[in-house]
Parts: sequence; structure tokens; C-alpha cells
Amino acid sequence: MMPGLDRPPSLFDPADVVLVLPMIIGLSILVFVVAGIFLLSKMKGNDMDATTDMPASGIPQGREQEYKDGISPCDCSIPVMYTLHTCRHCVHLKKFLEDNGVVHTLVYVDDFADPARRSLMEALRRFNPRGSFPTLVLPNGKYVVGFRESIIRELLHIES
Repeated sequence: MMPGLDRPPSLFDPADVVLVLPMIIGLSILVFVVAGIFLLSKMKGNDMDATTDMPASGIPQGREQEYKDGISPCDCSIPVMYTLHTCRHCVHLKKFLEDNGVVHTLVYVDDFADPARRSLMEALRRFNPRGSFPTLVLPNGKYVVGFRESIIRELLHIES
């Protein structure tokens, strides 16, 4: 014991409970309220995702044709490019196609949620079993994985 103290020194003073306890109770109530709101929105049975306003189908509103082209790229009369917003090779391929006047459809797979995203990946893997990006599928069923300029020029009849 230290001189002048009638109890051993500690890092926690029991008097601090009076200050800390209301904060702990308040945070606990906040967590329960947020969890309750989230669960209620899920239980409502609506067809929208509570966090992103995404339809239960996973297809963003207004992107139905893009999804259809991604599911059946050979039924589309123009090349279909499976892409991601974060893929630098996808950016290069998109720029190449635009610079060479190639009309094409972009399917940004990362804009879709499950189950639509899962279906798009299954469609992509019919051409590219690794499921990597970019993948360009031509209406005749030929495809190119990655940005391979010489092969793309040959398949699309683009002169150097």
C-alpha cells in the first residue's frame, strides 16, 4: 500500500462506473435499434435490397438489356465485353474498341448483385472458364480473354 491510501492503486476507479455505464447502455440501445431496422426491412418481403435499393433479381433498374446481352452474348449482333469498373485491362480494351469505332455492349458484372451476377459469371465461364476480365465475345461465338490487340484486330478485321 502506498502511504496515504487505504486501498491499493488501480487503473480503474469504481466511481468511473457512474460515467461509463450510461455510454455503454446508450451504445447497446443504438446497436439494437439499427439491427432491428435492418431485420425489419429484410422481413417486409419487398423485392428490394435494404442497403442498395437493388431489386431481388440483382439486375439494376434500366439495365435489363445489358443483362440479357451478358446472358446470351451470341444472340447480340455486336461484340459483348464482360468488364469490371476496377479492371485496368478492361479500360484499355474499351478505349481500343472506341478508338477503332467498334460498336459493342459493355456488361459491368460488378454492377449486378446475386443472383444476376452469378448468372452472368456462369455465362462468362462458358467462354472463359477462369472467369477473368476483360472477356470479349463476338456474335459468332469467338472470344478473346484479356486485351490482346493483335488477336482483336484480326477477329474484328481492324487494320493496324
